[in-house]
Amino acid sequence: MRITGVIKKSLKEQARSFWLLLLTVSTAPFFVLVYDLITESYAPVYDILILNNDKGMIDTGNINLGDTLIQALMLHEDKSCKIGRVKSRQEAVKKLKNKKADLLMVIPEDFTGFLKAPGSGDSPEPFKLEFLGNITDFNYIITAILAHSFVSDFLLDRTGIQPPFSFTETGIGTSGALNDFELTIPGLVIFSIIMLMLTASVAMIAEVENKTMLRLKLSRVTTLELMGGITVIQVLVGFLSVALTLAVAAVLGYSFQGSVIPVLLVVFLTTVSIIAFSLFIAAFSKSVTQVLIIGNFPLFIFMFFTGAMFPMNVSPWFTIGDYGISVISMMSPTHAVSALNKLLIMQEGFTGVLPEVGSLVLLCVLYFALGIWVFRKRHMLQ
Repeated sequence: MRITGVIKKSLKEQARSFWLLLLTVSTAPFFVLVYDLITESYAPVYDILILNNDKGMIDTGNINLGDTLIQALMLHEDKSCKIGRVKSRQEAVKKLKNKKADLLMVIPEDFTGFLKAPGSGDSPEPFKLEFLGNITDFNYIITAILAHSFVSDFLLDRTGIQPPFSFTETGIGTSGALNDFELTIPGLVIFSIIMLMLTASVAMIAEVENKTMLRLKLSRVTTLELMGGITVIQVLVGFLSVALTLAVAAVLGYSFQGSVIPVLLVVFLTTVSIIAFSLFIAAFSKSVTQVLIIGNFPLFIFMFFTGAMFPMNVSPWFTIGDYGISVISMMSPTHAVSALNKLLIMQEGFTGVLPEVGSLVLLCVLYFALGIWVFRKRHMLQ
């Protein structure tokens, strides 16, 4: 079959474009490293200082529940919350002004007496806990909430006082268990496929620039056969790029959680759609140099306006069922990112991503139909 010859030829051409291939399959893994560094650098750290003014009381030995509270709070220390003890208010204020801490919590003198007094849980005059800091600072607000929560838990354990209400947080899928870096992986997987826009366009336009299009015409290779052969190789490149992206993410601590077959289907459809869209770039280019210039515009649009690199929230034009259709819905990565978020984060099954899969199939057909028509008109009929 002629398409087999096209596949072999495309494979050799792709091997000759080694540096472009390397750029395509390594860009997304590189951004995985970048995002890992970014999330590590901006990960918030909330510093709480504690000044214990509690005088304690003598009850079968010295008892100071202020010290006990501090020890309990230190159990909550982790990478995002640091708890330190200071000896004076002046020392703490200096650190707050120099942004060495976010909040000072002052334990009052009667803290132990309040908790040890008979019927303290019903006391009409509760103790006063002082928080000190820059109240306009967002970090102070978060830290104050954390400190209040820690103390409330301690009081509940010591006195049995129940708050007037309680609530629980339930994450959808694995969203509550994932960190910021892990939440970026679905988008970066799609970004690795978007990079195919370069190699696919170059593979198509190389036939024009190298003057081999005439030989292909004489051999009666149809446009569909030519595109089919190139598509096979580019699909393999796409899966290689995705595999490298996930491998780098796994080395950095990412754990794949999701249904494999639906994920592979989304990856395949997205890959095919990007290859199909590349037909438009190749159609309006006459050389590899023009591809690298013209192709940058749709490449960056697909990168930054589909949710692959940053979350996008655009008001829909209309809805089909519960699925919104907007201006960015004309770009296939928009649906692919949504699908992978559902599969890898929300732990949806195949039925949960049917709207996205349907949209990808529709765009694949639309891109290929229009792309082949334009490419054939500009390069195959001349």
